[in-house]
Amino acid sequence: LVQVGEAAMADRYAYIALMGIFVMVAFGAGDLVTAKKVNVAAALVSACIILVALAVVTHRQIGYWQNSYGLWAHALEVTKNNFVAEDNLGGALLREGKPDAAFPHFEAASQIDPRDPMSHNNLGVYFQTHGRLNDAVEQYQSVIALTSDAGLLAQTYANLGAAQRALGEDAGARESFEHALHLNSDQSSAWLGLGLLEQKEGNLQDAMRDLSHSVQLDATAENFLYLGRALEQAQRRRDALAAYEQALKLDPEMKEAQQAFDHLQGSH
Repeated sequence: LVQVGEAAMADRYAYIALMGIFVMVAFGAGDLVTAKKVNVAAALVSACIILVALAVVTHRQIGYWQNSYGLWAHALEVTKNNFVAEDNLGGALLREGKPDAAFPHFEAASQIDPRDPMSHNNLGVYFQTHGRLNDAVEQYQSVIALTSDAGLLAQTYANLGAAQRALGEDAGARESFEHALHLNSDQSSAWLGLGLLEQKEGNLQDAMRDLSHSVQLDATAENFLYLGRALEQAQRRRDALAAYEQALKLDPEMKEAQQAFDHLQGSH
């Protein structure tokens, strides 16, 4: 009866507080049957028909919750100008490895609500992974202007720093990474970005420290590869080999790690 939060209606809204209303309806219907002296058989048939109808509708509705794609695709079918559904459907497509199919949904979300930070963030990630770095920077700056959520800001600053680093804007990138870590000291991608900047500047001790942080927080094959390269540059051959080996354990198909491992092992 009263909207609480952003959603006015949702499948999950039959909470415990509504049990009283259900009891009122059930017992009220029973009292009505008694007062009207309705035939018991007719009442039972009517009750069975109602239960079967509710079961059918419930079964159909549950089917929309089998996966995120089906849920949000259905939400878009039955609503209009739903930027939340557009964002989430795009996210579901990303998880299925379909970024090009996700892009129109992120774009639609940003058009429906230009002040939606998530759609701008998603567009930024899409542009960044497709080499449109200046467009990505513009989207990330929009996110920063639109949200105060510390988690989202930390992620956005880290992404912004990565785009700036790729553009050769090292000073801006460093500032962005430091902003990210100020908001969330466990933002692994910011530690990675700082480590790569330190390595580029020849500060190998700082680079190894920062890259080690990134591995501890997010033990991905890519992070181990970057750590291995810094260790190799610092003449720490055994540690570098171990890092490359760990990268290959996580991703046996990573050619860069295999080549680096083979080259370093064969050089001695």
